[in-house]
Amino acid sequence: MTGWRALTDDEIVELATGLRSLDWSWQLQDVPGLAARFDWQMLVARKDWVMLDCGFGLSSGAVTGLDGVAESIKLKVTDSASEDASGRAMVRDAFARMTDAITGALGEPTARIPGETAEIRWAFPETTLRLKNLSLAHTVQLMYQTNASLAAFDRSIEFEQQGLI
Repeated sequence: MTGWRALTDDEIVELATGLRSLDWSWQLQDVPGLAARFDWQMLVARKDWVMLDCGFGLSSGAVTGLDGVAESIKLKVTDSASEDASGRAMVRDAFARMTDAITGALGEPTARIPGETAEIRWAFPETTLRLKNLSLAHTVQLMYQTNASLAAFDRSIEFEQQGLI
């Protein structure tokens, strides 16, 4: 597959460390400044959601929240790959390579979640950086999320697995 693109080791480390060192209000109204800092293009802004082009095309990034307060920044860090074995291998390899690069910069992950949608987490006092292998979407995503919203997300997954939802 020609033309498939993924962030380089230097680019993923720069993005991960840039997010980690981010000092901003977590107010959705302040996303224009965030977008300018990272050279992202704002495409659509709503009360609780901003769609971005973070370099991988339309809707490759988003800042989501509740009542005007941001809870997560979601960014594609690879193009979408083909749905065949070659595409799956490219995504898997990019995920492993990016995990190693971020680990070299931020230290050992605090969680490794295997499975169809494998995930690596680096938790900090107020936020967590999440690298996800979105196998169904054939891409890799980097998320920066508040710990409160991540805890709520994890609880909903646990309830779903228990058949409570």
